Amino acid sequence: MGLVMAAPESDEQTMEVPDGSGRVAHALTRLRPQLKWLGAPVLQAAKTAVAAGLSWFVAADLIGNNLPVFAPLAAVLTVQVTVWDSVSRGVQRVLGVIVGVLVAFGFARLVGVHIWSVALVVFLSWIAGQLLRLGTQGAVQVPVTALLVLVLGTTTNEYAWDRVVDTFIGAGIGVAISLVALPRTHLADAQAEVRSLATHLATLLREFAAGLRSPDGGSSTRLAKARRMSADAERTAAIIQSSVAATRWNPTGYRDRPAAEELEADLKALNTVERATRGIARVLADAPADFCLPPRTAGVLGDLLDQVAQDLDEWASRVTPDLRRPPAPTRPDIAASFHEVVLAARSGDLKPETAAIVDAIAIDANRISDELWAEPEPAATKNGLRWRSLLNP
Repeated sequence: MGLVMAAPESDEQTMEVPDGSGRVAHALTRLRPQLKWLGAPVLQAAKTAVAAGLSWFVAADLIGNNLPVFAPLAAVLTVQVTVWDSVSRGVQRVLGVIVGVLVAFGFARLVGVHIWSVALVVFLSWIAGQLLRLGTQGAVQVPVTALLVLVLGTTTNEYAWDRVVDTFIGAGIGVAISLVALPRTHLADAQAEVRSLATHLATLLREFAAGLRSPDGGSSTRLAKARRMSADAERTAAIIQSSVAATRWNPTGYRDRPAAEELEADLKALNTVERATRGIARVLADAPADFCLPPRTAGVLGDLLDQVAQDLDEWASRVTPDLRRPPAPTRPDIAASFHEVVLAARSGDLKPETAAIVDAIAIDANRISDELWAEPEPAATKNGLRWRSLLNP
């Protein structure tokens, strides 16, 4: 009689399913990634909902406006992720409403509503919004308000005044809610993104060096990796810009602002590094099929790329809060290695085409090192904090 062996149970079969409250905890654990992703949208929705409700209460119950819907509408359009964006939207919307009322008030009183008056009011209000440079929100709000005042102002008494008051209420409450529910600055996330991008670029440079010493036919694969770095750099730039924006007019985030702006300046250097790395990948991918370097030339060029990768690692360590400005970073002697590569390319062992490829790689590698340690340009927030910049955030 044969002995039947039971098949081993999988982890899911052997895992004990919790009961009662344990089952709820288990479900929440599995939903944690989704809940984490929903955190920011839910917070934004809650801020907007509270601002809209309070705006309706003030406009309808405290002031008693006949048509208070524009107060919560202004609040919905004002509340943004960052304080600065909320203030900017609020200012643009209020100014747009005021200018729209001024443009349309005379028409509503004197000529009434006709095909030509509607067209003329919209035309003039649109031009006014553009000439006054009221920003995207303000320029659109001018013709919208002017049209509403023209149509409703003739049938609803004091509509224009109520419209301005409701907009002030909604925008003011929207800004107040944004100040109370302050967003995170995400500085640590931005630093991690820069660190990650720099690490991936350094890894790719080391792969170039290994491929030169021991040709493996992987130039096309490494070129594809280098191209993907461009999208990574764009994502990193967006995260840094969000971090800088989150520190503006943020009472709890002002301490992070210098670091965020410095990170924005550092990203300019990293973008140059990404382009130069992509250039090296392109040169190697376009090299002739018989491209092969003598061992000495491959060795010195590979050493240069390894040293540049180490240089990039040293630079990346500066984006961490505790190592942002190391007192004396240990740097490889890139200049000496570059000179050695140039001498090797001038030897009689290389064809002119091969020497040109070596020179192109060495120049890009040297450019990377020079860019990393150049004094960064001061990257101030666009237009500073002048009031005019609220219209062009």
